[in-house]
Amino acid sequence: MRKESFDFYVLTMRTPERVESIERQLSNMSIDYKLIDAVRYSKETFNDSVFIDKKIVFGRNGRALTNGEVGCFLSHKKIWEQVFLSCNAGVVFEDDAIVDKRLVGFLAQLECSKLDYDVILLGHSKKDHRSRKLYHFLEPLKNHIKLGDYSVGRGFKTWPSGAVGYVVTPQGAEKLLNSSIEIKSVLDDWPLFEQQGAIVKEVRPLLVWEDFINMKSSLENDRKTPARKKIFFLARILRGLVRNAISKLG
Repeated sequence: MRKESFDFYVLTMRTPERVESIERQLSNMSIDYKLIDAVRYSKETFNDSVFIDKKIVFGRNGRALTNGEVGCFLSHKKIWEQVFLSCNAGVVFEDDAIVDKRLVGFLAQLECSKLDYDVILLGHSKKDHRSRKLYHFLEPLKNHIKLGDYSVGRGFKTWPSGAVGYVVTPQGAEKLLNSSIEIKSVLDDWPLFEQQGAIVKEVRPLLVWEDFINMKSSLENDRKTPARKKIFFLARILRGLVRNAISKLG
């Protein structure tokens, strides 16, 4: 893989434990990267320089955004600006990422492909990497194509799925920036970006996981999101069987 074809970014709040973890992982894969300091947002600091469409936000999230969520959005925008100005696609990690060593092989396949995409999600947040086989079974891809040992497509149901790891092209970064002149949702509302013209895909197997077990999220303390309705496990298994059958046909 020609590593100069990708630039690697790590978004961080400089927590020593997190920085040490992601640095160790990427160094073991001989990946050079840039540490990007996260934005700490407050209304007092930014005054009226950040535009938030409160009506759309409430319609999509059922509540206002927290300061941490706005800061997260602004932090990723900093990276999109750098990707847009560069000639290379960006591979973006948050500093609590668990990175699968197979990522290097996937990027090599992606580089050689003619795949049309703006963003490829490498992972989902708040999913337990220890149950990855079950998760892949429950959440297969539809309309996918093969890139060597990997599949790239879109999930049967899309939802805000995190930004723990993803690839974004310069053209994709431009689309994300143009869609974010006003903040309309949480950063990881990829379905909203799709509605505004971005081509968002996912990879299987997932190659990045959030280490939410050992590293507490800085966003969760001030969130007051209603708990999602639990789906009976048997129903999820049956749904997975149906989705996998459809996925193989497609």
